[in-house]
Amino acid sequence: MEENIFIQRERDRQVVEIVRNFLLTVVTFRQQYQNYQQGSLHFGDLTKLIDDRGQSILYNLKELSHALYRHNSSTISEKEQIFDLTIGSIFHLAMKIREDIYQLEIYGPKYRALIEKGNYPPQQENLTRQFQEILSRAENSFKEGMEEIDVLTKDIFLQFKELLCEYRENGLLIRFFLEEKELLQEVMGTDALEKLFHTLYGPDEAQPYRLAGESYFHSAFYSKATQILSQALEKKPEDESLHFKIYLSKGMEQFYGFDPFQAVIFFEKCLSLAGKGKIEFLETHREMIRMVCQKIQEEFPGRRKNDQHRDLVKKAHSLQRQLEKLPPIQNLSETI
Repeated sequence: MEENIFIQRERDRQVVEIVRNFLLTVVTFRQQYQNYQQGSLHFGDLTKLIDDRGQSILYNLKELSHALYRHNSSTISEKEQIFDLTIGSIFHLAMKIREDIYQLEIYGPKYRALIEKGNYPPQQENLTRQFQEILSRAENSFKEGMEEIDVLTKDIFLQFKELLCEYRENGLLIRFFLEEKELLQEVMGTDALEKLFHTLYGPDEAQPYRLAGESYFHSAFYSKATQILSQALEKKPEDESLHFKIYLSKGMEQFYGFDPFQAVIFFEKCLSLAGKGKIEFLETHREMIRMVCQKIQEEFPGRRKNDQHRDLVKKAHSLQRQLEKLPPIQNLSETI
């Protein structure tokens, strides 16, 4: 089971990298296409989009896409296959226009300078005529390539929105959208985040924040988890499971923030909700609280009446006993 969880988390991470590079590719090409239309696109401008050293955005996107979708073809959807094929096509077209613009910008002036001089030997006339044909083909190829990439980019962008529906449970991806809201808006327009969340989750406005908060929690970013889960709670204040998750997150945050007394208070609230039987109290929850209670009892003496930690240790011990009385729930799900 742990291996499956690791595999899924790694896949979620790869999806985030693909989405990130795709958005950056769209932004970069749009700017370069605008420069092309204005007649101001140069060979050096293409380096960010495509290069021959494997360091460009489009190269990274192509490699990431192939690694996840092409090398695991038996487990991917048709939408993912089409996405991968389209990215591959865009990459090879971009490599071609890169060569075309190099011909036009680097060799073109030299060809034209020779032709304008007109003092070459007659036997070289055929060669200079070929130079002109090479430049003409490169210019036409470059224009056609730019237009083809523009069409493919627009088409795949529409499909990309549908593809995201397959990743609606990827909390790491939702975290990315929240953290890169400006990039998302640059690509998708005004209120992009809100519109995307509505597309993915419909009227359930709390769900994306719940997923992102749970993802932060699993990554031990407890403060950020509390913040995002609180946003989910604002949208669904009657949801006791969100209250529970916030208390659990705050408890872990306070424990690792060297305030064990506050941690115990939040865990007491967790157990109070768990005792009502209205929430799913997973074994992972139980183990976290048990671990904290055990560490408090091990690290703080609290045995003497005048010991300043005596109340803390008593609370931790009492909490641990309450924990043991709650009926176990065997559930290996990764939600918190």
